[in-house]
Amino acid sequence: MKSLIDIYKKSPETSGLTDKQLKIFQAAITLFAKKGYKDTSTKEIAHEAGVSEGSLFKRFNNKEELLLSILKPLSRVILPEVMTEFSEVALKTEYPTLQDFINVILRNRLEFFVENIDVIRIFVDEFIYDENIRQDMIAEIPYEYMKNINDSFDHLKNNGLLVDWTNVEIFRFIFSTIFGYLAQHYFLFKSPNWDENEEVGHLVTFLVNGLTPSGSNN
Repeated sequence: MKSLIDIYKKSPETSGLTDKQLKIFQAAITLFAKKGYKDTSTKEIAHEAGVSEGSLFKRFNNKEELLLSILKPLSRVILPEVMTEFSEVALKTEYPTLQDFINVILRNRLEFFVENIDVIRIFVDEFIYDENIRQDMIAEIPYEYMKNINDSFDHLKNNGLLVDWTNVEIFRFIFSTIFGYLAQHYFLFKSPNWDENEEVGHLVTFLVNGLTPSGSNN
């Protein structure tokens, strides 16, 4: 997975950023994640970046445009790339058990989300609370994103490794489990002391038990 900054540098909303504009962009991510979009002013963003407020408006017309420049690439490129990698591994690698598959994929994807938690936090906050933003983000998700997810689940089902539920149900089961873990430790409480390896192991066990077909030995 490429770094987020590399992806943003190639996005239409943020391509060609100067060093000063990149500082503004990164300052906005930091403050939106810490204080929330609505409680952050353009003056605070400029101060955090160490530039004048006028410098912000040379590239971004307003605070909302700055927010969308963070969120749209996440929907259009970043999250789809994460899921494409997920589906390609599922389709190209033969796993002897569902546990092997979930253990590899879950730990890899959690690592990405934790490394980029500030951007993910902004996305989740605005996706939940702003209907207009939510519709814009959904519209940015490419068709291939959902096709890859469906293909990976169908592949596992055909190999007898995955429960025969609808793919929407399976996705919801996996997503809600992972999001609950992230929400507890990174969104709500930021727990300073917990055994991460043990809890991720519990996540794997929970998902495997819930998604293993009846009568299977996975």
